[in-house]
Amino acid sequence: MDRYVPPRGFLWLLLGTLLLLVADPPCAEAASFPRGPGLYFDPFKLGALTIAFLAWVKLCAWVDLDAHQYKIDPVFWNSLILGVGLLGFLLIWNLPAFWPLLVVAILGVCASAGWYLAKRNRRAAAEDQLFNTAHFRRILGRYLGSRNKDGKEEKAPRGLPIRFMSRSTTGEADDPERVERVQESKGYKAALEMVWDALERRATDIHLEPTKNEMSVRFRIDGMMTNFPPFTRAMGDAVVNIFKVICNLDITEKRKPQDGSFSAQVEDRLVEFRVATAGSVVGEKLVMRVLDASAQLADLTHVGMTEDMQARIRDEVITKPHGLFLVCGPTGSGKSTTLYACLHEIDRFAQNIITVENPVEYRLDGITQIEVNPKAGKTFAGELRSILRQDPDVILIGEIRDKETAEIACQAAQTGHLVFSTLHANDSVTAIARLIDLGVPPFMISTALLGILSQRLVRKLCKKCRKRVKPAPETLKKLRIDADEVRYLYRANEVVKEKDEDDDEKEKDDVEELCPKCGGTGYFKRSGIFELLVLNDKIRELVRENPNVHEIRKAAVAVGLKTLFEDGSRLVIAGDTSMQELLRVAK
Repeated sequence: MDRYVPPRGFLWLLLGTLLLLVADPPCAEAASFPRGPGLYFDPFKLGALTIAFLAWVKLCAWVDLDAHQYKIDPVFWNSLILGVGLLGFLLIWNLPAFWPLLVVAILGVCASAGWYLAKRNRRAAAEDQLFNTAHFRRILGRYLGSRNKDGKEEKAPRGLPIRFMSRSTTGEADDPERVERVQESKGYKAALEMVWDALERRATDIHLEPTKNEMSVRFRIDGMMTNFPPFTRAMGDAVVNIFKVICNLDITEKRKPQDGSFSAQVEDRLVEFRVATAGSVVGEKLVMRVLDASAQLADLTHVGMTEDMQARIRDEVITKPHGLFLVCGPTGSGKSTTLYACLHEIDRFAQNIITVENPVEYRLDGITQIEVNPKAGKTFAGELRSILRQDPDVILIGEIRDKETAEIACQAAQTGHLVFSTLHANDSVTAIARLIDLGVPPFMISTALLGILSQRLVRKLCKKCRKRVKPAPETLKKLRIDADEVRYLYRANEVVKEKDEDDDEKEKDDVEELCPKCGGTGYFKRSGIFELLVLNDKIRELVRENPNVHEIRKAAVAVGLKTLFEDGSRLVIAGDTSMQELLRVAK
């Protein structure tokens, strides 16, 4: 449904009518000096009323657009803001108290707008929230600068304050000396600007990759690698050394892999970075994983699951006293986020929850979190043996990657513990075959396993610039819907290629200017698609006696298993993602 926008002629007619408020009848106060016949205008009233009216019209237009964008009942909020303003103007018209009533009208509109902002900010992302502390800091950061040691004013990089914080060798305390050591270095400002640029663009990984003449810079945004202006080779090497010093790595060693971490204070939030270096034939490569320590953990309602799947996980997995629940998928598919969403459903203060991770990505109160460190002899299997003596109710294992860890997880699930873990597998059914390949006996899998969740992340279409298209018959066939059910689908508004008269390919941009929200990619943020397999008696028997993938899949489909593509189809039909994006992730 198209948005209702009041005609401009109506608004200007309303303004002309309201200007009569400043005329002598009916609301002007008694004059202190004699006046002649006819109407007159009070310039102060005229100016105040005009400013208030224009601000109100601007507010109505913004609320209309914003409410549709965030799907916050646009009809109600449009009616509220418009109605409160009209009521205020009617009171001013009918009652002889211009200034007090004008203040009351403004306060009424502001109160309504404040109520809307409170609702809106709870739904918006942190970087899109308005009129809070972070928003004012962003505004100040764009216009205020800082002073260097010489007393000269210099602007903060990219407009926002950011401060690197090094960690000690134990990884617990800040060690400011290492940061101070590199602040005057050649590439420090460039490193600061690069990190801020990555955070501003919502990057999850930063790649510095050397070539013969330069250091390429790539960000992973919404799961896709994006190129950015490279550094010169000398500047790139300097930036790499700065991060190695902050992480307390050996800057003379450029061939062997090294791992480290550091933090950054950005506005009022703490961001952690996991750093990994590796030598190549042309130089040293550095990759940084971005972990927002202040980000709020999502629960099952915010990871993209349907309500039916959420109910099944709660009823058939989370509420069980013991068993093994696996989440599988490739690297970066959101497995850890889903596991923590499951933990979010458990009362962590009534039960003893212990996690074993490498690394610990989210810090939670009321949960014992242990970080694996193979260099120090702390392995998954070793830590699991020790925590079984800590009387745990729920155990989260970061990843099952070997036979020993898999067997301990199954044994813990069989002895009264609820165990969550991740596993690298293509889908929920092949995860069973993966466990068998690791050496776990089928009878142990059949008795310990509660369910398996396979997942992927698909990019969501940018709501500001997405394009409506008429679906092709083959697309409707793949989605298993009739042409009468869906008249239109949506695609990304991005750069496409077309052929000219000479059959030479040329680029054509659908948009004259890049979308300010998505930066011209056509996508903004991601949502999960899922495939849930909950084991019943028949599937357990198949696993125990004949662990054949095809037979298990056939039995799972018979009890309602939906594939990743089938689950993702609902997002395509709803206009949240494109058919091309779904086929890229789940063919």
